Amino acid sequence: MGSYRLQRNFHKTFKPERQYINSMLRFAAAGRTGDFHTIASSTRIPMGTSSGKVPAILDYCKCMGLIRVPINSVHTAIKKPELTNFGRAVLFEDPFLKCGISQWIAHFNMCSPLYGADVWYQTFFIGAPVFGRKFGRNQLESHLSLVYGIRKNSLIGPLISMYEDEASLKTCGVLSEIEGMIVRREAPIMDEFIRGIGAWLLQLIADHFPKQQQVPISVLDKVAGCRTIPGWTVPIFLTVLELLERKDLIMVDRHMNPWLIQPKKEIDEAWRSIYLDII
Repeated sequence: MGSYRLQRNFHKTFKPERQYINSMLRFAAAGRTGDFHTIASSTRIPMGTSSGKVPAILDYCKCMGLIRVPINSVHTAIKKPELTNFGRAVLFEDPFLKCGISQWIAHFNMCSPLYGADVWYQTFFIGAPVFGRKFGRNQLESHLSLVYGIRKNSLIGPLISMYEDEASLKTCGVLSEIEGMIVRREAPIMDEFIRGIGAWLLQLIADHFPKQQQVPISVLDKVAGCRTIPGWTVPIFLTVLELLERKDLIMVDRHMNPWLIQPKKEIDEAWRSIYLDII
């Protein structure tokens, strides 16, 4: 399967503001189509004569797994965004992405090797073994400069600041910066998050291994980052698998080495239930 990751500067330095994400989801839910200026007029997402936030917000919604844009309209002026299962669940249950699990799944998806944003993929998936839990801003800049073959301080873009901004994804707060040192937070595994994590995991299996009934956990992580992207250690990930089994989302075959994961829920049903345990 080919990669459709967004190029490093797709955001044009704009952060993903949740109010505008909500506007784009409502535009998609209404079945609307239009060019960037039509979308701006309908959603009130700022858009100037030649530039604005609409293209960035559209792309953020795509790489967060909230909407899809049909292949035949990707390179045309007229866009017809469609809600994904995740996007539909968010719009009806958490329309402004206030819940931690909504923001964490959006973050996971941004790191996807298939349809994420390349800087996020390079930082949280490929770069995860290099950075660990705490690293310097200079270290991140050097890593991205090496990846892209250019030296620019702007390569980081909103990668850090969006997780420190209440209007964006501060609730999950994956990254925070103090005096040039960046701290990465691992995804929490509280009970109210497990169904969301499970739906994301089932989606990974469907996207990467659509014809397999069982997938080795080590292979799923190597290919899709099921443990690496959330930032879990092996013992924590094994706990996650146990919690997913208790929710009847997956079955783990522990007699094989490596262990095998088998989905037990249909993806549509799993996505519809991600907020079921949130009080």
